[in-house]
Amino acid sequence: MTTLRPTARASTPSPATVATADAAPTNVVAPKGGSWNRSTAREVPIAELQAKFGWTEQSWETGLLKAADAAGTKTRGGNGQVSAAEIQAYLSAPTDGKYLTSTALQQGRSAVEAKVAKGGGTPVDVDAFDTKWQDGLAKRADLLGGNSDGKVSQDELAAYIQKSKANQVDGTRWVPDQQMAVIQSRVAESAGEVDPLRPTGGDGKGMELVKQYSRLTLDEGKNLPTFVSYMLSAADIKETPAEVNRTKSSFVRDPLLGANGVSDSDYDHTGFDRGHMKPADDSPNQEAMNESHQMTNIAPQYGNHNQQVWKTLEQAVTGLVKETGGKAHIMTGNLFLDADGKPLPQESVQTTGAKDRKIGVPTHNFKTVLLELPNGNVTMFAYMVPNVKDGPSKKDAIIPLLESSRVPVDQLEKLLGQDLYAQLPKSVQAKLEKDTSAPGAFQLQGSKYESATLLTKR
Repeated sequence: MTTLRPTARASTPSPATVATADAAPTNVVAPKGGSWNRSTAREVPIAELQAKFGWTEQSWETGLLKAADAAGTKTRGGNGQVSAAEIQAYLSAPTDGKYLTSTALQQGRSAVEAKVAKGGGTPVDVDAFDTKWQDGLAKRADLLGGNSDGKVSQDELAAYIQKSKANQVDGTRWVPDQQMAVIQSRVAESAGEVDPLRPTGGDGKGMELVKQYSRLTLDEGKNLPTFVSYMLSAADIKETPAEVNRTKSSFVRDPLLGANGVSDSDYDHTGFDRGHMKPADDSPNQEAMNESHQMTNIAPQYGNHNQQVWKTLEQAVTGLVKETGGKAHIMTGNLFLDADGKPLPQESVQTTGAKDRKIGVPTHNFKTVLLELPNGNVTMFAYMVPNVKDGPSKKDAIIPLLESSRVPVDQLEKLLGQDLYAQLPKSVQAKLEKDTSAPGAFQLQGSKYESATLLTKR
């Protein structure tokens, strides 16, 4: 069983995996402003973004850009241009209520619950909250999910949120954090700003594809992704509707590639699983689930590796994000290495495929995670796991295998020839990317997560 142990007091983990309480932890950094600071000066004309990405004047994306621009009038707003920083600032305080992320919904829930609890369970005035945007949310919940009496209850807010997530409230759209991260990534890239979903140094290394919920670089010669990147937040996990289900999705060609893309049938009778890079279970809605089944998110994996070893790691990372209340920028991909850990020449790469299309079989799958906690602390860890036919199926064997597969992010960067988290200050990168203790455990001073382990045996 994979588990994470948040605790209200210092626990007594093995000193081999967690820094002692007397020493400053080596694998946690508290940079100013969170994991990095976006630039308000890196703006792009909205019209340019519309033309580049095909966003019409009526699209929700254009509406978001204009709302973010208008909300920033005290600084650089109202000029027909927008930056990723402006979008981020707008989403953190969406006074107009037009676009609500999962994080905003969670914050709104917490604010109402706290006020209602303080009042002994009775509804509270809609203008009794600490911020204007929370007042606005309460007013809309009272009007559109309640009885319009100037007070809001938890049930009224829940009804309003449910309607909003079902697109049943005019003028309000729920946009999962994961989807919003890709929008910000598009804007940042257009503005020449580095971004956690897009490593630097990737020119010529494959076809870059930007989806609604992830980004990826496709190795066209091997017919699989070099890596897929996405953001996973605890808020998205908690706001995911119960009806989202992988059985409703089917493996399909990537519509951006058409007939040139890998099809589901290319894997038929090959003996390999269709292994997700971005896990299907990390989908905040059915649209994201469907996207995760596009074949550009898939790589050949042996059965036990996919269904046991890799799944264990995926669940551990998702559980860590959920339990800490944080958000993670995750990259998952494929490597082709020889016995010495060096890149294989193309002619030595094993291939599979039911038809004429040849798909490279990775020797290893990797996963890197930049985790930001609610208190602003960040940590980083990475795994490079062998994709082997006789992989273990029991947890007692899986956990040691994963433990032995921990690597510093620096090692993966050298193999890929890319800087995976270039947006971080150099001092932060130097501290986190070389740290081999980060994969297993971390310790946070001044936090309720005094220590936590990603993977433990039970």
